[in-house]
Amino acid sequence: MLTFGRLLTFKNLIMRKTVFLCSFLLALSASAEKLIKTTPETFLQDLESVKQAVQNQSEDIVVELKGGTYTLTQPLTLDEAYSGRNGHKVIFRAAQGETPVISGGVRVTGWQHVSGPLYKAPLKSNEKLRSLFVNGERCRMAGGRALEKGMGTVDSVEIKGTEPWALGAGKNVDGIKFMVGKELNLFRNPEDIELVQKRVWSEKIICVRDMEKWGDTIVVRLQQPYGYIVNSLGWAAKLKPLGGDFYVRNAYELLDEPGEFYFDRKEQMLYYYSRGENMAEAEVIAPVSQGLLRIHGSSLKSRVENLTFEGLTFSYDAWNLMEVAGSHGFCGIQSLGLSVKYIPDGNWHPHKYNNCDVPEGAVDVQNAKNIRFERNNFLHISAGAGVCMMNDVQHSQVIGNRFMDMSGTSVVVGHPQHYEIGDGEGKYSPEVEGLCQYINVSNNYVRNVCLDFRQIEGMIAFFVANCNFDHNDIQYTPYGAIAVGWGWGNAKTPPCKLAKKNSISYNKAGYTHQFLHDGGILYMLGHQPGSVLNRNYLFKGPRCIYPDDGSAGWRINENVVDALSQLWYHLASDRNYDIIAKDNYVKDNRLIDNGTGTKVLNTHAFRNTDFSDAAKKIMSEAGIEPAYRDIIPAEEPAIIHLYPEFPAEAWHD
Repeated sequence: MLTFGRLLTFKNLIMRKTVFLCSFLLALSASAEKLIKTTPETFLQDLESVKQAVQNQSEDIVVELKGGTYTLTQPLTLDEAYSGRNGHKVIFRAAQGETPVISGGVRVTGWQHVSGPLYKAPLKSNEKLRSLFVNGERCRMAGGRALEKGMGTVDSVEIKGTEPWALGAGKNVDGIKFMVGKELNLFRNPEDIELVQKRVWSEKIICVRDMEKWGDTIVVRLQQPYGYIVNSLGWAAKLKPLGGDFYVRNAYELLDEPGEFYFDRKEQMLYYYSRGENMAEAEVIAPVSQGLLRIHGSSLKSRVENLTFEGLTFSYDAWNLMEVAGSHGFCGIQSLGLSVKYIPDGNWHPHKYNNCDVPEGAVDVQNAKNIRFERNNFLHISAGAGVCMMNDVQHSQVIGNRFMDMSGTSVVVGHPQHYEIGDGEGKYSPEVEGLCQYINVSNNYVRNVCLDFRQIEGMIAFFVANCNFDHNDIQYTPYGAIAVGWGWGNAKTPPCKLAKKNSISYNKAGYTHQFLHDGGILYMLGHQPGSVLNRNYLFKGPRCIYPDDGSAGWRINENVVDALSQLWYHLASDRNYDIIAKDNYVKDNRLIDNGTGTKVLNTHAFRNTDFSDAAKKIMSEAGIEPAYRDIIPAEEPAIIHLYPEFPAEAWHD
């Protein structure tokens, strides 16, 4: 007889078996995937298979990349046709134990000895070559050993204000005068020359179009209209043509030190001043592809979705600076908000930063959702950013990657023009423009970044919402480590209403500001209600936590700042408000707090003693989490310098 007790036992058995069966089926469903194995030889053909496979997708599609070099001459573009569908992903993953390299470089061979340590080899390209790598080591453009002092300007030019690159009428100049010197004279290819000038927190790269000799004077004429744009900047970014110091580079005549190169486009010949390598055997890579990967949707209603990239190496892209009407250069009043429009008085605030643009990254993402980069290497990068999520990127992650040996920053999120969304002004049409939000940038290892573009921080965000920059390890930057936000208190325009609920937490950052001044290790800007800066470990840098003019909405809690004789907290403007700093641990309790209604509460100072156990716990938990610590190299990478060491600019905090 089946008793009531036995009935319950039987029912329980059936229920347990049913639960087990459901769990098994769910696990089987979750692990089901379509595998497409690919090699450098079959990769492009296999991508077509991906487009076909997503049409009726019922499982994740894994594109397994075998080790080797996947050479590109132009960026790989993944549009909506490659999106994962029906709740499934398309995963580009390295084969286990192998290293696939997505490379935009070509190998240069056929080296001939010229004289001494100088060699040459043919290279077919019509573009300026700004980066070169020999046996995996970055080289630098041939440059002077001394700074050249500007002697003023030449030739006033009238700008009507109707030009597509102008936001008003005004006057500007066509060139800069220098004295003829030991290193500065007429160069055979003036269109290759770059002038570099730094001032406080900014550094401009100005491209030349021609040179003339007037007695003992050299007149350097700038590429226009970018030269006009550079010369119209405001504040400390303003060009100083009279009495200012300039570094001159990229001329054959300056090729005289080991590790320098020059590419003569007219001859189609690459010259290299050897460090002692055997050039018959050396691996010499010249970047040629202007970018590596483009994940670009078409609009807010047509995004690229559900792509993941795991275990890949991205290397050897090319970038030839910002381009405006055929002229080139790199300039901006601050960070990676680069100027592409002429403003007569240099004041960008009334224009809502529509004079600014952000360069595409080596990997560039726009109009996209659920994009994930995990455990990749970004190495030997020439672009302004390794990963750029510029416009309308949502619910995406950059997690557990290594960013090393890069001309620019590791990651940039958002755009300066997102002060307003959908206004139809500036770069984006209303159906394309979207805020970047719900993005997680965490557990990344960042070293030797911003090597060429030194006015930008190690990680950057503009107007963004619900974005986390947490658990990163960033050290040895020429400027700051992380900057989040945009829009100043002195702008005389209402604060942006879009930026909010961002996090800069649990980071390990130090040895910053190796070259430029002002700024902070962690830098915030603009109105960002509901944002937090918590439990970071900061060391060896100035103005360690810096909410700049107009910052608001931050809670700054339980950070450890180990920086003697430096401001651990720099809140200089009375236009800052709604900021509370509480329970922070500092080695030196130096601070400025001029905010309106802002508070600094319960700071713990350890000037002559060890940090407390509570502080040490924060220090140990900051930076990369245990699950990703295997990405940290066994030894700290050697510091890379692309510029000669010139006398430091005087600066007092």
